[in-house]
Amino acid sequence: MATKPVPFPGFTPITDRVYLRNDERVKPVPADEPTTIVILGWGDGMPKHVSKYSDGFHELFPSSRIIVVLSSTMQASNQQLEARVEAMKPVIDLVFPTPTGDGTDEERVLFHAMSNTGGIFLAAVAVAYQRRHGTDKTLPHPLLVCDSTPGGLNFASQVGRWSRAMAVGTAKFFPWPFIVTHALWYTFLWANWAWERLRGLEPSGNWATRILNDHGIASTDSTRLYLYSKEDQIIWWEDLEANAAEVKRLGYPVEMELFEGSLHVGHGRMHPDQYWTKISNCWKATQSK
Repeated sequence: MATKPVPFPGFTPITDRVYLRNDERVKPVPADEPTTIVILGWGDGMPKHVSKYSDGFHELFPSSRIIVVLSSTMQASNQQLEARVEAMKPVIDLVFPTPTGDGTDEERVLFHAMSNTGGIFLAAVAVAYQRRHGTDKTLPHPLLVCDSTPGGLNFASQVGRWSRAMAVGTAKFFPWPFIVTHALWYTFLWANWAWERLRGLEPSGNWATRILNDHGIASTDSTRLYLYSKEDQIIWWEDLEANAAEVKRLGYPVEMELFEGSLHVGHGRMHPDQYWTKISNCWKATQSK
């Protein structure tokens, strides 16, 4: 049974996970703006919080249409691969009903992935694109903004942080102290990890990194901008920098922006001028290639 979409003022629900901003985009979209911006929210992100990023993008690129994808941390960590990809097919139907470059109007898409949940479902979007249009085609996007993602892939070193993130997102649903919720998610993640190992399944974070670093799926024509801080309690900056170095080694253009004092997916709230200026400048750079 389909889940009912959550109330999201200013957006039209396409599914219970995918929302389209009601603003009518100008046609043709000015050449210096994205035609579409896709924001893949962090795990358990609420519309009232994610919408602040939608507003920021709308101010920066007023002619672009905006799509927001909302997902839970549980869906990112535990949803089966096929279900993950199926949930993202409506994004492809909205943005790429036909393959770009086939003579139709070109899409200039800016993807904004927030936290590991956003990154996991971005990978699902990339796979869904190939399912629709063929494995010989890569997901077209001049710029991918990686906001507080990705983290390390070693489960034992990361499980404490992941379980804390899940506890933060769900604590309001439980009457007991936060530490109990944290402990329950910690136990669940270890049990899920063991079950996946027994079944020979690839953890979702590892899968997403592999997909997004595959030249046959994500073209090196796309720039990646990493937004991060050393105060992030969920994504270690050392892990993110190591991932960015590997991505650069693989041939992807990489930009880095370090923020002072901001917490996980909080860089835009604490440093709005630095945050939006960096995104704007990176987008301009991709268009001048």
